[in-house]
Amino acid sequence: MLDLVIPDSGPLITLALVDRLDLLDRFRCPILVTDMIHAELTRGPDTASDKAVFERWYAGRANRIQTVETLYGTMWRALPEATRRTIKRQFPNAGEESIREFAARVGDVLPLDDQILVLFEEEKVKRMTFGRHVHLLQTWAFLVALERMGVIPSADNLHRQIADRGRKDHRA
Repeated sequence: MLDLVIPDSGPLITLALVDRLDLLDRFRCPILVTDMIHAELTRGPDTASDKAVFERWYAGRANRIQTVETLYGTMWRALPEATRRTIKRQFPNAGEESIREFAARVGDVLPLDDQILVLFEEEKVKRMTFGRHVHLLQTWAFLVALERMGVIPSADNLHRQIADRGRKDHRA
């Protein structure tokens, strides 16, 4: 079986910008994210358009999206909002601890014979160990693969749309 692991919110934010979160459904497999990703994507006021997009995406996938609890995420949720803002300013990469914990646990959570596709944008993810049967794929490479499979007509076209909406270039 294939498991899609998304350790950082970048790919989800990028695909949501061009309303293509549906591309993650291509593999019809479990999607694993951290509790910190869920918190990051659904924070903010109810009037934030991207919050509604992500809440619909989560709701529409029912139990296919598995949120993996992390120690960092549990501690984060226990903090008052003012303290969270202070931490984000002082330690902008603090969420990486959640990713590291997630990476260490993936091998323990998934069956030995599963293939794991890790979709990412954070460069630091490339240096993390997710265990055996793991294939790392940046968002840009994911779009190119979907084009080659005939799922989308043009990865370049989607990339232009993403860039036009202000997302930085993640081609590697």
